[in-house]
Amino acid sequence: FLWEAETAHNKLKQFGLLFASNVLGRRLLKALFYYQHPSLNTTVDGIKYDNPIGLSAGFDKDGELTDAYPLIGFGFAELGSFTGDVCPGNPGVGRRLFRLVKSKSILVWYGLNNQGAQAIAKRLKDKKFKIPIGISAAKTNNATSFDLQNSIDDYLKTVNEFKEIGHYYTVNISCPNTQDGEPFVDQKNLDALLSALDKVKQESKPVYIKMAADLELDEINIIVDACLKHKIDGLVLTNLTKPSMSDEYLKEELTFDKGALSGLPVQRISTEVVRHVYQRTRGKITIIGVGGVFSADDAYEKITSGANLIELITSMIFEGPQVVGEINRGLVELLKKDGFSSIEAAVGSRNPLL
Repeated sequence: FLWEAETAHNKLKQFGLLFASNVLGRRLLKALFYYQHPSLNTTVDGIKYDNPIGLSAGFDKDGELTDAYPLIGFGFAELGSFTGDVCPGNPGVGRRLFRLVKSKSILVWYGLNNQGAQAIAKRLKDKKFKIPIGISAAKTNNATSFDLQNSIDDYLKTVNEFKEIGHYYTVNISCPNTQDGEPFVDQKNLDALLSALDKVKQESKPVYIKMAADLELDEINIIVDACLKHKIDGLVLTNLTKPSMSDEYLKEELTFDKGALSGLPVQRISTEVVRHVYQRTRGKITIIGVGGVFSADDAYEKITSGANLIELITSMIFEGPQVVGEINRGLVELLKKDGFSSIEAAVGSRNPLL
């Protein structure tokens, strides 16, 4: 916390690379953080996970730390988001990430900075992953006006670059920090994108859609129904929330007038969306719950609301990598307390289908 937030993020990545690059460092990471238990094993869309706790997209923007994640106990990791072209993100390096410590949140104004799908895929193409890896694809943040076909082509460029890399795709239509907004909330635009992805769906790799947090109920339903129509495998719920849409943070901590909030301010929103989508889909598609997961209780609330898997970032940044093992240990106890022998048995158990 002595460094500016974006600098600290980069330093954390450097430390991760250092420890994961040598035998002693790998042994130390595993000894300190790794935890596993048979009741945490789960299979989702044909993919086997040692546990349901994963890293959310937005942390490893260039896919550089894949060797470290299994050592600290993640069951999977979602890389990116990656864009069709190289993307520097929003201007103001050093002024794109802000900690709201009392609010247990981070204000994010990155704008999808990454090295571009082609360069990243080239580096990862021969990589052997020890846990399932998700590839998050987003649209390059370089246009102030929206062009539908160019945007679809941008997504497909990333998807095609990663055909042989990773275990699933997440198509991120919900970044709140791009110049042209969130145009795929529009029903016609979304249908065009999902139609283009239909060919990808003919392959064996699952495709998920990442949804925004700040949507009206009818907008959520439009996206969910379109995903069902196009047989999309699942939804990632949800992305960040804009400060104007949340009261669950201390206003005096907000010192920048752009960006969106992670962590505690999005916790309730994302869980409510998980509950609604689970009901709307009758539990028939995969749900990955993300937003404000700081403890086993937080993760379990999303699981019992209908989430098959859980992702986090903010709690790891605030509390350190040990939070992954702490959550997994806690999940084992919560499963036992409720009489469940597996994660699958707990999914949706406190949100019975009506």
